[in-house]
Amino acid sequence: MNYSESAPPPALASIVRCVWTLDGHADDFGEAIQPVLPDGCSELVVHLGDAFERIEPGGTVERQPAALIAGQLTSQLSLRATGRIAVVGIRFHPDGAAALLGVPQHDLTGLTVGIDDVSRPLFKSIGDACDMADGATSKAARSIVDRLLVHARTARVDERIRRAVTIVERHHGQVSIDRLARHVGLTRRHLERRFHALVGISPKRLARIARFQHALQMLGAIDSAPRGAQTAADCGYADQAHFVREFRELAGCPPEAHLLRDAELSGFFTSSRHAAAATISSRI
Repeated sequence: MNYSESAPPPALASIVRCVWTLDGHADDFGEAIQPVLPDGCSELVVHLGDAFERIEPGGTVERQPAALIAGQLTSQLSLRATGRIAVVGIRFHPDGAAALLGVPQHDLTGLTVGIDDVSRPLFKSIGDACDMADGATSKAARSIVDRLLVHARTARVDERIRRAVTIVERHHGQVSIDRLARHVGLTRRHLERRFHALVGISPKRLARIARFQHALQMLGAIDSAPRGAQTAADCGYADQAHFVREFRELAGCPPEAHLLRDAELSGFFTSSRHAAAATISSRI
């Protein structure tokens, strides 16, 4: 499995967090269903090889589109590789996808939808980029980024929402939403409306995800027996029971059995992903 991640060009840095590619085969994962956890970011994902299957909680299996937009996750997403893996991903800042797509982000929350259902011009541009790449992920990544430069409208970035997002992430979700709204010069209600349109989730939900991600990082960094209780305290949860409830909702399991231990697909969703072994980073 070969994973590569790079910074976006300066012209896209205000909306794109990183560009990544992944090459490999389903045999690297066997028959395992791989969990993907909420990280607060939307993504554009292009399969040059065989698309993944999305496994719904009830067992329904849906083949992913070859080129898709993955909206904000609010709970675990389960995927299964099906063959050749050759993927290009564009990971946006929490409020970045809105500047490219120009559609309310709450309409995409929890969904993986074909790009053609969101923007036909963007879908055509990405198709042209892939045709020129001849199946090579690194070449396709460069071509897709070039096309995004044409379609992105970075002026759409709302600086007040960007400041709010930055504060939430910097403080690992331990923020007061009322104080956050006052800090960026908005009422709480206006802040929440703008978040739903530009981020896809509420500021409170983004804060919960940021705190959860911080907890994942801490759980992966310590090996002592009381790590759950210590993590709960350090991440600002009211108590360990609160921590377990939040973890179950977002990860689909309790902390002591959390799926990131064994799931190769999810490793890059924690902020320690740059130090992780080569694993799949996205909801592909």
